[in-house]
Amino acid sequence: MFNFNKSRLCICCILRVLILFVGMSSYAMAIFAEEDSVERENKIKIAYLYRFTQFTEWAVQPSVFRYCVYGDEDFSAALKESYRDKTLGTSLIEVQSIDDQSNLNGCQLVYFPHTTPLNVLTKIHQKPILSVSTQKPLAPLGTIIYLFDDNQKIRFFIDNAEAIRVGLKISSQLLALSKQPTP
Repeated sequence: MFNFNKSRLCICCILRVLILFVGMSSYAMAIFAEEDSVERENKIKIAYLYRFTQFTEWAVQPSVFRYCVYGDEDFSAALKESYRDKTLGTSLIEVQSIDDQSNLNGCQLVYFPHTTPLNVLTKIHQKPILSVSTQKPLAPLGTIIYLFDDNQKIRFFIDNAEAIRVGLKISSQLLALSKQPTP
């Protein structure tokens, strides 16, 4: 039997999340309008990374949630500054720069702002790590979230099958906002 109230409630929840993300992007764009485009883009990506983790469930919630950034000390420093006073649920937030030789066991999220090296993807392929990249996914070792430019707006695509495979549960509200990039 169709339950109209539950369907309406679900649609309302999805619309609220959509408004939150659209509002977040619009608000961020308005605030950072006078800043250069790279800095503005980084601030939007920093906001997205935080939101992605808010709408993702790990089997075990760590006491310290670690964002790991591959190969970009400046972005890592900006992320660290932005997250200085934030928590994720009850978890403290730490930001760590990583490279090819880094131990990724403590990372809950790995962000690849420029390149997505195959050897690092291979290391995280079997771990419950939310991987986010600005490069097109590499099959079969793609990242879970792909950030891309779409008419001067930052959009994202979520490979939910990959998230499930590594043991992560992404909220249906966030999945509803995922957009397939055009070729």
